[in-house]
Amino acid sequence: MMATEAIKYIIGIGEPLIGRLVLYEALGMSYREVKIYRDANCPICGENPSITQLIDDYEAAAENPETFAPAAG
Repeated sequence: MMATEAIKYIIGIGEPLIGRLVLYEALGMSYREVKIYRDANCPICGENPSITQLIDDYEAAAENPETFAPAAG
């Protein structure tokens, strides 16, 4: 389903799941759609984001994980 959503978004067809999440329950073969709301206090997408860039440094994170851990709050 994720690949299908990516293709829909890239080629601009259908209605993308922006602001929504589809949950699939395999045992009952059922789907459920949930609306996702932005949190004003989110450190990534909130009004005043404190996380503004991707740190893609696995070795540094593995050597010193407390540097990359979120601040308690």
